[in-house]
Amino acid sequence: MAHLKAKTSIMRYLILLFLISSSSFCFSQTAEEFYKQGLEKLEEKEYKDAIESFSQAISNDKSNTTYLLKRGEAKFKSGKGILAIQDFNKVIQLDAENSQAYALRSAIYINMKDYNGAIEDCKKALDIDPKNELAYVRMGDAYFSQDPADYVEAMKAYNYAINLNPKNKTALHNRGVAKKELKDYYGAIDDFNKAIILDAEYGSAYMNRGIAKSLLGDTPGACIDWYLAGEMGQTEANEYISTRCNQ
Repeated sequence: MAHLKAKTSIMRYLILLFLISSSSFCFSQTAEEFYKQGLEKLEEKEYKDAIESFSQAISNDKSNTTYLLKRGEAKFKSGKGILAIQDFNKVIQLDAENSQAYALRSAIYINMKDYNGAIEDCKKALDIDPKNELAYVRMGDAYFSQDPADYVEAMKAYNYAINLNPKNKTALHNRGVAKKELKDYYGAIDDFNKAIILDAEYGSAYMNRGIAKSLLGDTPGACIDWYLAGEMGQTEANEYISTRCNQ
């Protein structure tokens, strides 16, 4: 009888050990699965669901900076910039050499009109990684947005990003906007064309290309671009169509 009890105790111990091991394995796998779900939701612009999935991943692995970065990105894109800063700050706390955290945080400072703070973050990001395209784009955005705007410095930053990656559609688009402000309308149209080649659904590129065409006197071409931009969700295009295009 004692032998049977001992055997039963051993079996219970082995089952418990197996369950603990299995739980630990699933725990690790679940964190990665939640992260992948978050990426899918982020791609689909379902930001609330993305944040929830990334939060689940983080709850399983609190020191994973990749999870924190992506949750911060999802929060920012959902309009929760202040909450996103908390995630980027946490990443920097865990890894002071994380270039992307500074680059992503800079966009929030731009939205808050703290352009100097944004530029400083971009400089920190580039000190760590001189090939950080996003940091150059955000730096350009900060120079472009400040009052008075520094279009020349913005152009330089966008040029650096494009030199690193000629297919960076955001850098091409934003450089086009800067060229438009500098009255280089042909150069602006060329950049918008390149951005549209890379992304045929880039509504803002159509919108701004239409403005550049209009400034060159090409009203029919401008109106076509504005119609396309409106179809892609650029509500500003409707005003241009109603005031400048024949109905």
